[in-house]
Amino acid sequence: MSGIDEPSSGIRLTMVRADLAGLPAAVLPEGFALRDFRDGDEQAWIDIHIPADPHHQFDLKCYRGEFGEDRDEIRRRQIFLCEPAGRPIGTVTAWFDAARGPAWGRIHWVAIAPPWQGRGLSKPMLAAACRRLRDLGHTRAVLTTQTVRPRAVGLYLRFGFAPEIATPADTAAWRLVATRLRPDLAAAVGEYLGGAEQ
Repeated sequence: MSGIDEPSSGIRLTMVRADLAGLPAAVLPEGFALRDFRDGDEQAWIDIHIPADPHHQFDLKCYRGEFGEDRDEIRRRQIFLCEPAGRPIGTVTAWFDAARGPAWGRIHWVAIAPPWQGRGLSKPMLAAACRRLRDLGHTRAVLTTQTVRPRAVGLYLRFGFAPEIATPADTAAWRLVATRLRPDLAAAVGEYLGGAEQ
């Protein structure tokens, strides 16, 4: 295996997309729609995340800590996926990354409620967030995920995000997650690991 101690919530992984040109096409299934944040959607965001991510505590304090109080900024950046009756069932935020600078946008807090997972909804939601980052003037994107989310890692790899490997701990974490990926995606991670180790 990997020889590293993995907590139940997983080990943090960082992935980057060097540019936001040439984004993969992705279409929502009929009846589903994407919309921007509306007043009161804080609770919808919390209600989506609670069952989707049992390793974190989601409440209004968490939401405010992640996104602050600037409603105009949140409206420009937070996207909700709605099922055919109009109820929000997924969310992603096209946020920013102040530490990396204005070129970088952050794909932040991606979640779909468990009953709706596995229906081809994540890719269109991710595509919309990347387009939003581009429309807001960002030219690159970064996101974080965990080793316990191989399906999410696979989605991001197929969408053009690459592992960011800067330390031996990163290498160990990516080796671990590679054991949980389809062979073609594990091979792609192996190529990044090979480059990082040279």
